[in-house]
Amino acid sequence: MKKLYTIILGLCIGLLTAIPKTWNVSAELVKKAWGQGSSNTYILGLNNAVGSAVNIYTLKGTEPSIIHHMGNYNGINYDMLEVKPSETTFIKMDYMGHAEWLNDIYDWGLVGEGYVRAGGINANYYSWITNPNYGQPVGGLRMAGEWTDFRGEPNLPDYGSGYVTAYWDRPGLMKLVYSGENVVQGTTEWIGEKVDSECAVSGSYTYIVNGERKDLTDGYGWYEYHANDYAFCCLAQKKDGTYYLISFWNGMRDENVQDFLLGLDVYNALRLDGGTSTSMVYEDSLVKEAEE
Repeated sequence: MKKLYTIILGLCIGLLTAIPKTWNVSAELVKKAWGQGSSNTYILGLNNAVGSAVNIYTLKGTEPSIIHHMGNYNGINYDMLEVKPSETTFIKMDYMGHAEWLNDIYDWGLVGEGYVRAGGINANYYSWITNPNYGQPVGGLRMAGEWTDFRGEPNLPDYGSGYVTAYWDRPGLMKLVYSGENVVQGTTEWIGEKVDSECAVSGSYTYIVNGERKDLTDGYGWYEYHANDYAFCCLAQKKDGTYYLISFWNGMRDENVQDFLLGLDVYNALRLDGGTSTSMVYEDSLVKEAEE
């Protein structure tokens, strides 16, 4: 009975995402992903509310350099937003303090200043609906140079949990750091490097660091997601500052993900949340379609 309840609950949550949105945004929902949990229910064409988003903003009236790519790599479909940052186009973290549909995770302050959300992907892992703290980001989440909080508790990186944290400012290169509060010993002592940046997000582990294949988690985060066919998102950046926001719509061997990223000349990359949370949105009028 418990297993049946889990299946029904998951399907109901997914069906909520089929409600038409009022925003003028094109949404690429999950195309192929396995449901989370022991039921291993196959979900097709549905997604969930998510804890946070990596969003692209551009100043209204300007012509941003954002390209949408669709393709297939080793049998896995993907969607990818290629972003060249400028004085008027940048990526940042967004978080509403609770789980929300990706379409609705916006920085309304920037919108008021004349910016438009051109696209985005889901970001942090987060506490699932069966948890009283549903929607709480796992690890660190930083916006506007400050750590965010969930019900008064700061969202900080956890050292020892297997989560690497990416730090970045509007200009410059993203930095990947494995540090945070010492959850192994259960203390608030900070272990490793502290980084002062505008934005930060904790993912599960690294794919590429400084142009080379690497895992910063010392084995904590190296989990074979491909064995469960989990879709997932990835945040990557080239050395020239170009960002890639990628949604892979099924499981892929980690070494194949690294091959794909190195083929793009990626300098740093980390894995973000996946499963039925995997989602992408983009604004048709601001994003050019690539000629693959």
